[in-house]
Amino acid sequence: MIRVKRVKKGWTQLELAEVSGVPQCTISQIERGSRRYPTYDTIRKIAKALDLPLEDFSFIQDHNEKGAVKDEDSEATSIL
Repeated sequence: MIRVKRVKKGWTQLELAEVSGVPQCTISQIERGSRRYPTYDTIRKIAKALDLPLEDFSFIQDHNEKGAVKDEDSEATSIL
């Protein structure tokens, strides 16, 4: 989904990285699926840059059902 929206905007991964503040290598890993659970902060930054609601990220909803997601310090954080 990130790749599709990024390409629709005509952006490279590097351009998304610059706009979002997320390293290009992290964006690449997320798009390839090698980073299965990026931090909440990372997804929030990418979503904002791409004008996407956080609800569009299904893995956040999966974590939400469990009651926590990981913050930028990789510690479980309650989202309720």
